[in-house]
Amino acid sequence: MAHVSPAPTTRLDLGNDSSAPIISEPERIFRFALSVRLMHWWIVATFATALLTGVAMGSEMERGSLFHLHVAAVIAMGVGFLAALIFGNSMAVLRFVRDAFIPERCDVEWVYKILRRPFHRTDVRWGKFNLGQKGLAWMMLGSLTAIIVTGINSWHTGGDASGPHSAAVVVAIVLLSVHVFMAVVNPITRPALPGMVFGSVKRSWAVHHHAKWVDDEDRRVRRATRRS
Repeated sequence: MAHVSPAPTTRLDLGNDSSAPIISEPERIFRFALSVRLMHWWIVATFATALLTGVAMGSEMERGSLFHLHVAAVIAMGVGFLAALIFGNSMAVLRFVRDAFIPERCDVEWVYKILRRPFHRTDVRWGKFNLGQKGLAWMMLGSLTAIIVTGINSWHTGGDASGPHSAAVVVAIVLLSVHVFMAVVNPITRPALPGMVFGSVKRSWAVHHHAKWVDDEDRRVRRATRRS
């Protein structure tokens, strides 16, 4: 069921006609459920821990405290996702995975327009995540998979096959840095950060950058309100 909570509203006066309706809409729109936010920050923390301990170890694969923390961080990542899926808001977690990884019609439309007119401005009504965000999500998932596979191989060979593992770690660090830059520094995407901290973002920003998602969310909220 959609999350519906009271929010400050903006009153839009439609002309000077006193009989015209006054439309109120919330100034903020709910974006991420608590289960999704906790899962996100848990994965970021464990991912960063795995990367930092891996860098600290270098090519040494001795079973010291750093190695155990490195392995534990990778395992904790998967455990955190399963915990959010089983004990949290399962539907919200599944919707997040779908929205972050599965292409939508608007994504295909953008690619089609770019291929037809590569040097022209292309306006698309994006869903919850645009194609660039989905691409970054897929690349981070791929880098994590590569880290796990090459790490197991390197451990089995006693560090002799550490080259591919080190390369995968470097790629993952670059991708995580891009993610942090987009979330914290870039002025266009930075307004999305409160959504992953507090759960909601400014409606005006969402309408400008994720118009299709706002329309879908409004319809979902209206259906939930009618059912209740």
